[in-house]
Amino acid sequence: MLFGLPWYAIVAIVSIAGGLFYAFKEKEIEMESKRVTNVRELNELRKVVHNLKSRIETLESDLKTRSKNTSNQSSNPLGEIEIDDEVEGQNSDNKSTRNKNHS
Repeated sequence: MLFGLPWYAIVAIVSIAGGLFYAFKEKEIEMESKRVTNVRELNELRKVVHNLKSRIETLESDLKTRSKNTSNQSSNPLGEIEIDDEVEGQNSDNKSTRNKNHS
């Protein structure tokens, strides 16, 4: 008899305590697994953000060089777009229509 308890009471107490300890450790391992998963996802997201930042910087530098080149080449912003002829044609059509209406 330990602490004045019969052996079967001690076995029950030890088994209950062991079960609680096992459940606690299982929960602790589950939480650790979630934490590791979250850390992995966080690292992946950091890589994606870093990649996007570098792409944005590259695009900005390309845009700056293109804007410098186009400002030096022509003062017409529609020069690169192939609608100059269409715009001029529409403007002349509108002027001729207005002149007919006013006459």
